[in-house]
Amino acid sequence: MYDHLSLDESGSNFKHLWKAKLPYKIKIFLWLLEKGVILTKDNLIKRKWVGDPSCYFCSDNENINHLFFCCPVAKVIWGIIAMSLGANNIPTDIDQYKRCVNRWLLNGTFFHTLGLAAFCWAIWKRRNKACFDKKKMLTNPLEIISHACEMLSYWAGLYSKEMQATILAGVKTLLSCAHRVLSQPSTSQPLLLTQATPDEDEEDDHGDDL
Repeated sequence: MYDHLSLDESGSNFKHLWKAKLPYKIKIFLWLLEKGVILTKDNLIKRKWVGDPSCYFCSDNENINHLFFCCPVAKVIWGIIAMSLGANNIPTDIDQYKRCVNRWLLNGTFFHTLGLAAFCWAIWKRRNKACFDKKKMLTNPLEIISHACEMLSYWAGLYSKEMQATILAGVKTLLSCAHRVLSQPSTSQPLLLTQATPDEDEEDDHGDDL
């Protein structure tokens, strides 16, 4: 059973999920997310669901990459994360997220699962609130960022004191950046980082081989 959950048909390895110090339901969520079968609207349509395919945060059609990375709301969130790291690009999918973390964060591999869990789960929960509670208007992405930071602070208690201090320091930096950017009137907010260009992706790929 463990081998089945740890490897899929393509050989993708999910052991990093099951070994992560996270609540079990979050591990299941990440497993479904990385396998591409989480029930976003495109996957519901594949199951013969008939309904509006549009994203709850914008007018584009909802799929995994759109909801968690390419939607304007997600772009603002990842843009603020990038700003807090001193990065100059943001991810557009999970693989690019991992490369960005490796490039811009010391010991980035450790934070792959932790960061992905917190921010994607916070986006998913807010999306579901819009769906099931009919709270469709998201007035400020700070709501999602704050939720993710609360989870990171809570999960930090599962780690050693040294790692806990690192996580909490990162949360403090991120929240400070988010409040500074998102507390400004929308007309005066700085243009957040755009997605990585093909050249930047190519540089990242070469960098990972060093």
